[in-house]
Amino acid sequence: MAALGQDTRLVMTILFVGALSGTNVWAYATFGMNFPYGALAHSVLFGLGTIGSIMVMKAIFDLALNDKIELWLLDRKIASYWERKARDEQQRVKMRDSAKQYNTSFYQPTIQEEENTVGNEFLAALQ
Repeated sequence: MAALGQDTRLVMTILFVGALSGTNVWAYATFGMNFPYGALAHSVLFGLGTIGSIMVMKAIFDLALNDKIELWLLDRKIASYWERKARDEQQRVKMRDSAKQYNTSFYQPTIQEEENTVGNEFLAALQ
């Protein structure tokens, strides 16, 4: 099933951080010059603003969208499972019909559970 892979998520994260950093650069260029302190204070303010905006937006998106995306992906996975099961059953029906048409037997192997071999080994050793 195609889902968001690690590479796609990494690229999306980089783009997200870049977009918020760019927005912070614009906001700081527009409003930050009124901050009356020195260069160190400006850099701390800019860094806290950038990291703070990224963390706030990430938290909001996680709270608002994460569950919806996860449920959507889970629903897709469940739907694809049942579609695959329906296709398999349709193939079995076709094979049975074909076998009936040509008067052959349709052999469908069943899975037989093996006995507990570990227990049998110990039982043989005790006997």
